Amino acid sequence: MTTTGDRGVYQEGVEAKLPYMAFDADNHIYPPEDAEVRFLEKQYIDRVFPGGKSHLTVVDHVGDEHKSKTLGFHTVGLHGGTNPLELPEMNGPIPVPGAMLNKMNAGKNLDKEGLAKLVETYREMEPAFEDHDLRLKLMDAQGVEASVVHAGSSADEPFKNHDATAGYAAARAWNRYLEEDWGYAYQERIFTPCYIPLYDPDMAVEELDRCMKQGARLIGINAQGSYGRSQADPIFDPFWSRVNEAKLNVVVHLGANFNHRGAEWSEDPEGEYAQFNAFQWLTQWSDFPIMETVAMLVFHGFLTRFPNIDVLIAEFGTSWVPYWIRKIDHAHLAGRKPKWGGDLTTRPSELFKSRFVIAPFPEENVRRPMEVLGSDCLVFGSDFPHSEGIPDPIQYVTQLEGQPDEIVKAIMRDNLARFLGKN
Repeated sequence: MTTTGDRGVYQEGVEAKLPYMAFDADNHIYPPEDAEVRFLEKQYIDRVFPGGKSHLTVVDHVGDEHKSKTLGFHTVGLHGGTNPLELPEMNGPIPVPGAMLNKMNAGKNLDKEGLAKLVETYREMEPAFEDHDLRLKLMDAQGVEASVVHAGSSADEPFKNHDATAGYAAARAWNRYLEEDWGYAYQERIFTPCYIPLYDPDMAVEELDRCMKQGARLIGINAQGSYGRSQADPIFDPFWSRVNEAKLNVVVHLGANFNHRGAEWSEDPEGEYAQFNAFQWLTQWSDFPIMETVAMLVFHGFLTRFPNIDVLIAEFGTSWVPYWIRKIDHAHLAGRKPKWGGDLTTRPSELFKSRFVIAPFPEENVRRPMEVLGSDCLVFGSDFPHSEGIPDPIQYVTQLEGQPDEIVKAIMRDNLARFLGKN
């Protein structure tokens, strides 16, 4: 059987090494089923989770159907073209990390015995997906000094029903789960964004003040409008002014979608990601939401009105960046004005370079965004422990082969450390 390297995932001759600890912009947890219910005041349970639904049954992150749709019959990766539910080594509710990768797949060229051993290694990691102390030990073994850990509540049904009180109770419960189980900056190594819906300005400020007292350092927002308003609408200025004064930063992570636009294209406007067809996946997910969100931050005056707030973009990749950077510059140079915040005195592309950090997908060609943006705003994100993420985060450095050492270190560590105020 082929031996693995010191970190126990990639083969010995393949495992990458770094002389320093890395900063990872895209890590994840698997929340327990009671994540929100545990902290949700009893009078709101039926209004937040009608029918007794819990966190996991709402977001459908795990379970056989979702795992099959996520991994099964995929054209690349360890289980490409196969329904993973038919594979005994895939038993369990959590998909194997890295199973959807192609060139960085740790299971490549392994025999049956080697693959079984690799899956066993993954299974041994699983307790660290729900516990911050175990996660720190795993990060030590992986060579990761600090990580931004993403997990956002999906309990927004009350807002759709115009029930702001229940909606903010759900947001408060989710943030209390993060505070209790993970912390917002645990040991100055695990950073979790708090999520505060921008629906009612006063209630949003109230929850922000509470989260800041609990040590919040990052504010998570979704890549979409906020219940019929721009997240940069001046009605929310009291909220963002507090964030700006405290010099907190914003995180935008994949998750929201434009399924409501499906009705314009003979698609189901209530469709969920797990059931998306190819058209829905392409047009209602990923690139379109983040491009419009970047345009909002630039042309709705967010960046100019709140100069202390920088933005991390995680798990959107960068294939859209060369096109969109050119287009926001074009809009500016064509004389189109921002909606709020006054005229731009800085070219949008330069504003992006100075105020954003962004993580390319694990198997993307990093040179393409680097040609447009340079290296100062690029950060590495492993997407660990998701099935499309890197099962051993440091292996990402192989994507930077041929780059000068100072650029490698900037992407693998220094740029995100600066964003987190840790350099």
